[in-house]
Amino acid sequence: MWHRLPWRFFEPPPGGGDPEYAYPVNRLQAGVRHDARRFGLTAALQYVQFGNLPSTAVGPGPLGVGAVYYGHAGRSDSHQVYLRYLHLQLKELLPGITLQAGRMPYSSGNEDVSGHPKIEAVKAQRVGARLVGEFEWSIYQRGYDGLRVDAARRAWHATAVAFSPTQGGFEDAAGLMMPDVRVLGGSFTVRAAALGNAAELQAFTFRYDDDRRVAARPDNSGRAASAVDVGINTFGATLVAASPSRDGRQWDAIVWLAGQTGQWYEQTHRAFSIAAEAGHQWSRAPWQPWLRAGVLWASGDNNPTDDRHGTFFQMLPTVRRYALTALYSQMNSRDVFVQALARPVPTLGLRADVRSVGLASARDHWYFGSGATQSRGTQFGYGTRPSNGRTELATITELSADYAVSRHWSINGFLGIARGGEIVRRTFAGRTMTFGYLENVLQF
Repeated sequence: MWHRLPWRFFEPPPGGGDPEYAYPVNRLQAGVRHDARRFGLTAALQYVQFGNLPSTAVGPGPLGVGAVYYGHAGRSDSHQVYLRYLHLQLKELLPGITLQAGRMPYSSGNEDVSGHPKIEAVKAQRVGARLVGEFEWSIYQRGYDGLRVDAARRAWHATAVAFSPTQGGFEDAAGLMMPDVRVLGGSFTVRAAALGNAAELQAFTFRYDDDRRVAARPDNSGRAASAVDVGINTFGATLVAASPSRDGRQWDAIVWLAGQTGQWYEQTHRAFSIAAEAGHQWSRAPWQPWLRAGVLWASGDNNPTDDRHGTFFQMLPTVRRYALTALYSQMNSRDVFVQALARPVPTLGLRADVRSVGLASARDHWYFGSGATQSRGTQFGYGTRPSNGRTELATITELSADYAVSRHWSINGFLGIARGGEIVRRTFAGRTMTFGYLENVLQF
């Protein structure tokens, strides 16, 4: 895979860093997989190489993703070879029971496959990896070291996991274990077959513990920290529904909600998030248009001086599934969007999103990032900027196209343009940000 990524972040005030840059990226993954009736084995190595990472794109804060990569690597020509996957799958240990052990992929919300094409399309785009994922849009990505157990029946599917993430994401020392971050989780899915083939319902829970030696504390308290001290319980449910296709017309809907308890450093943690979305597709019309709209609310902290932390903590997500410009995370946020997808020909997919993004609390911060990246150092994995007492972050337009040249070759492009609101205006000299990329992917 080859990338070319041009950025122009919001123009900083005089004396700030350089917000405009472009850098090339190469990623090569090579692996083997053996799949037998009673077991499966997967192993893969990955090589990543950057060039021209910006060393001056800082101030105020990192000016885009290139600056974050440079901040982790400390050099412009970051590169690494590392173990991406190595896991053993044991099938039918007992009837319907499968065990996986080793370094594996994981995407919360995608533990089961419903067999319903529309439900799976919605899950892939708007449910999977919302809380725990592989940081897919970053070049280094992340994996998970540990165990996964699945139990399946016709009407339901259950999953239990116990693992730690690897270093990665923006961190060039990728593939190293992060034993100081531990995740226990489980999900129970009522399958579409048990709900009239019209919906899938999942209940989930996770326990996240983090005591890394990382001197960073991404919150609104202003307090310093020499190490992470976080222990958070997340519990919630997802309902994904889709109607039968009638005369080429089909609707879909999502309701996703999560609550959190636990502790955030010395504070008690209480937070929540909710998302609701709906869509309609005309699959027999020219270009098969699919229109969707939705709203997300993720709680923020209303009092930086008390003993309660109220910012929803997104744990280890793949943020870019939900924020293509990578400008914000699902923490102290509200996101209202409309979306259009089309397929002029089978080999070409088009997508356009327009969204209004703000903060849930003006007394909390603007959060960005995608979860833990390094075991020790100064990079937590989430960063913050002040809200300046406002909630209007940006209006964002995002355009993307994916073209399959052949079975093994595809070309993908993206352009995002953000017009900053009052939060941006009070921090930066300019209020327009653009981010684009051209991606060349070969798969064999």
